[in-house]
Amino acid sequence: MAKPSYALLIILLIPAAFLAAYLGACSLLRLLDLELPLWLKVWSSAYVAGMLHVAIMALVGGLSLGVPIERISFGLGKRWFQTSIAGAPISFGLPFGGFVKFVGDEPNVDPKLLGLRRCEVELSGCAVLLVLAAVILGRHANFDVLAFWQQFFAGALSPFGHAQVLLIDLGRYLDGRNDLSIFAVASFGVAAWNLFPLPPVNGGNALMYFVSSTLYPLTRRAQEWLFRVGILTSLLAGGSWLLALLFLAYGSWVRPSLGSVLGALA
Repeated sequence: MAKPSYALLIILLIPAAFLAAYLGACSLLRLLDLELPLWLKVWSSAYVAGMLHVAIMALVGGLSLGVPIERISFGLGKRWFQTSIAGAPISFGLPFGGFVKFVGDEPNVDPKLLGLRRCEVELSGCAVLLVLAAVILGRHANFDVLAFWQQFFAGALSPFGHAQVLLIDLGRYLDGRNDLSIFAVASFGVAAWNLFPLPPVNGGNALMYFVSSTLYPLTRRAQEWLFRVGILTSLLAGGSWLLALLFLAYGSWVRPSLGSVLGALA
């Protein structure tokens, strides 16, 4: 095992800086009697929570396992900025999601990345987000991950019905909460989604590695099929929720604005 480089801890400064910038921007706008839209606060909070999630996984893998990091990506899609910290390549993409890839991070290739210690890596980011959210929310914290999964997929199956009710209820719940509490709620959402027991999210990866190392070794073909099913499920569910958000935006902002404009012209 390679000697871990504790200079990797500097990576934690990246999500910390983004969180400070987000909270600072909210405070500055408030001094000017302005306010960020709630959807933008949720999106920004989820992006920063995702950055922290990825950074923690990179640190646990790099420091605990001593495995070289091939790439850390904060965001997906086209890279608009790239740098390197302690020999770990870091890139920034579209502000949604992210991942960390270790050298040899392919099924049945690098034994050091398998087994119980790989489960530790996969679940580390989610654990930190849940603890952080619990500390911020205190006695108001209510982390029912199973209920989150149930409501998420129920909404995905009904983007114009149940999903609309869930989005409106979420808006009412977050309305009036401070910016740090919104970040805590977004952190729980990011952690809960990534704990879902189906690859390629962390919960599914951890379950797959646990089964392979303790119960029954999964073949490469079986792992590939699990990944395909997971990716297809994620794309379908994500697309349905995107449709639900667009429908809500149309009904809440676009249609009333168009009505006002047409009324003024008439």
